[in-house]
Amino acid sequence: MVYRPPDSVIESRLTRAFPKERLRALARKTGLVERRRKLDAAALFWALTLGFAVDNDRSLEALRQSYLQCVGGELSLTYASFHGWFTVSLTEFLRGVLDHALDDFSGSTDRFDGRLERFRDVLVPDTTVVTLYQSLTDSFPGSGDDHAGAKFHVVESVSTGLPTQFSITDARTHESTQLSTGRWLTGALLLYDQGFFDYRTMDLIDTNGGWFVTRLKPNANPRIIEELRE
Repeated sequence: MVYRPPDSVIESRLTRAFPKERLRALARKTGLVERRRKLDAAALFWALTLGFAVDNDRSLEALRQSYLQCVGGELSLTYASFHGWFTVSLTEFLRGVLDHALDDFSGSTDRFDGRLERFRDVLVPDTTVVTLYQSLTDSFPGSGDDHAGAKFHVVESVSTGLPTQFSITDARTHESTQLSTGRWLTGALLLYDQGFFDYRTMDLIDTNGGWFVTRLKPNANPRIIEELRE
């Protein structure tokens, strides 16, 4: 059975991790809210975060509606005005939010119960592809020739729920090329799927004192040297 915390607990944890006062201060610092009086940085952050995380419709119009729900009350906000918020300052704002979150959780002392308590952390790499405007095809070629796409590569910490590594490439970049290894894996368990399958990566994880679990590819033919089952 998988334990799922109540929605109220999840909401409390998220709001403690990203307090609205900090979000609004970062928005002012990065120049996101200079003269945009209708822009509520906290509401925009949650609209983008929850919109991309749980909503299958990731269009700007869907995000605009999500933002209006986060703000609450009566607010007139045209599509053009909302589109105008997606600038370099928004990128700097989101990068600042992530930097603060990583600083807050880098010293986390959370530990796992049961079988996972022997590990310092459990890490899960994954990728997500986002379709972009066709005009960006030269910089971010998509999987096909008729569109552009960006691929987000993230390694998430299970103990904190936050990324420990991330990078952005074009959609054609293979995920295995973005999974780096090093001393940061010492004592940690890395869970990954066949898209990251690479014998060299396995060797480097072991060399750095880490552990991994992955599915074997159908054509894999490993030599079993020890069984750890009881």
